[in-house]
Amino acid sequence: MDLFKRAFSVVLEQDNDVEDVAEPGAAATPANDREAMAQKLDTAKPEDFGVKGGITNVDAIKAKQKGKLSEWISKIDEFIEYLNGTNDGSIQTQLHAAQCETIFQDIARSEKKKIARLAAELSSLSESFKGYLISSTD
Repeated sequence: MDLFKRAFSVVLEQDNDVEDVAEPGAAATPANDREAMAQKLDTAKPEDFGVKGGITNVDAIKAKQKGKLSEWISKIDEFIEYLNGTNDGSIQTQLHAAQCETIFQDIARSEKKKIARLAAELSSLSESFKGYLISSTD
């Protein structure tokens, strides 16, 4: 350990008088960070920072996303109705109307709470999406 300590001390004590010599034709180095940032930002393009151009039309992107969000909401609502609706085609209605000693009655007995809970969670998600849709119009 002492060997490394002595070698490290020698390196620290050495006088490194090596000066940074700028290459001919190189731009002058800015005096401080603010000058460097100002110079870089004046000449920088979005591609220099890994960005593929600026966003040209945010409103068009938002409109497209609103349409997609509305589509998601309608599909979720359709599935909720299919899962736990009051119409004759819903899973919950068919399970509830099942005759005794059938597979559907066994499923209804054991899974009706899960189906209702899943429908409630999906309904919550749909309402959350609707909130985002409404708030995006502000």
